[in-house]
Amino acid sequence: MMTLFDKEYILKTYVESREKEASERTKIGTAQKLYEMGISVQDIAKASQVSVETVEQWLGLVRA
Repeated sequence: MMTLFDKEYILKTYVESREKEASERTKIGTAQKLYEMGISVQDIAKASQVSVETVEQWLGLVRA
């Protein structure tokens, strides 16, 4: 019984992790497109609900 629970838990956390990664990749791609369109880093951060520093890292404007 515990083995089944452990496998289900591992699968669930793996799926959640993959979904989170996909969501972040989408946000990064969108941020890059908006930046190329001339949208400010501050506005991108606000729309993405992340910090300005995070957007700057996504865009490669600062080192991680």
